[in-house]
Amino acid sequence: MLVPASASSRALLWLRVSIVVMVLALVGARWSNTTGFTCLISFGSEFEASRLPSIKTQPLAVASGSGYDGQFYAQIAVTPNVTSPDLKTALDQPAYRSRRILLPLIAHGLGFGDPWWVLQIFALLNTAAWLAVAWLWWRQLATSTARGTWVWLACVLSLGALDSVRLSLTDLPMVLALILAVSALRQNRYGLAAIAFIAAGFVRETALIAFQPLGPKNTASAHRQAWLRAGLCAVPIALWCLWLVFLFPDTSHGVQGNLDWPGFAFARHVWTCLQELRNGNFDSRYAFGLIGALGMTYQSLFLIRRWRDTDPWARIGLSFAVLFWFLGDFVWHGYWAAARASLPMTFAFNYQLLKENRFTLKFAAGNLFTLHGLIRLLPF
Repeated sequence: MLVPASASSRALLWLRVSIVVMVLALVGARWSNTTGFTCLISFGSEFEASRLPSIKTQPLAVASGSGYDGQFYAQIAVTPNVTSPDLKTALDQPAYRSRRILLPLIAHGLGFGDPWWVLQIFALLNTAAWLAVAWLWWRQLATSTARGTWVWLACVLSLGALDSVRLSLTDLPMVLALILAVSALRQNRYGLAAIAFIAAGFVRETALIAFQPLGPKNTASAHRQAWLRAGLCAVPIALWCLWLVFLFPDTSHGVQGNLDWPGFAFARHVWTCLQELRNGNFDSRYAFGLIGALGMTYQSLFLIRRWRDTDPWARIGLSFAVLFWFLGDFVWHGYWAAARASLPMTFAFNYQLLKENRFTLKFAAGNLFTLHGLIRLLPF
């Protein structure tokens, strides 16, 4: 029996609402009456001695070991003066971490500089970004079909998106800025698109490879001018990064270990997963690690094969599909970091699936590892 279109639409709407409520509930389950939401920042016990003095006095959720990257961005949020000696001591890589200054500045402003409130706000900025992405991405898909719902689910529940929420990182907020930029481009609002691209670059500098021409492209001259405007948007980000190199000449700048020759680190990751699985170690790092590597490979090759497509999401996806092959051992050490670094590729891949034949097969090939994102968000 056929289901009326209105009933089908209502069912899809309730599915989307249920997903939003579920993710918010999983985030809310991280709340502690003592430490608030700081478990989402993942402060590590190994860095306790070098933390900012103003943070040492705060009740923090501290994980054993080294913790994760969000703890460094959170400390920039508390003390956004990158010339501060205390901040330089607190950061593992001052020049590298300070490049991603926009989220810390937002948290600092919203928290009025109070360390406790700044930390709570910073911990929840990714949740706010996730809600905005969930809403804006549905509008950008511009479809209420079952296929559109599956594409929406694959993006908002992707491992890269949910891990960014779980660890208070910069990946998902960068995607939010890119979604805003593409939306402005489609409306020919090039000034707003420029602001969104610049914001994306100050959230996470890898957004530079996603910048798109800003202006009409009906003639060769107009096309050149549109790319020139895009290049000008990169100037403030480049100047900021260069100043940090000058300010911290004796520190790492995040290249070594994060990048490698094409495919080298990827191959080492796949080989490690195969070896561990053959030895009977079915830990998710290796089981999902292999599935995820194959899924992201399919996403990358899918987009690279369509390199002539001039749609903004196709171009953004192509940039990150190429970057995927250059990711280094530091990123592949936990394949979820590769999923985050390639998150725009995942959004672009699924967006392109809307107009593809054999949707189910292609969707499954590129998104089988999505389930791991939900598993990692569980509060136990």
